[in-house]
Amino acid sequence: MTALAPEPPPTAGEPVDDTLTHAVCPCNDDLALCGANVAGQTWADESEDVDCVVCLDLVEQPCQRCGQ
Repeated sequence: MTALAPEPPPTAGEPVDDTLTHAVCPCNDDLALCGANVAGQTWADESEDVDCVVCLDLVEQPCQRCGQ
């Protein structure tokens, strides 16, 4: 029986090539709340919804890094 191997997660410092809309904290706008490196990605409009389910869960909680 064969199965598809999952895609390996990106390593730290490697930009994530995805189409999800992430949430960031002003303390580090290159790192999404979920931990994804979003450096160099374009900013979404305020009207766009967050697609990343991890960021969506964390957006209403204080930032894990700065507490804001």
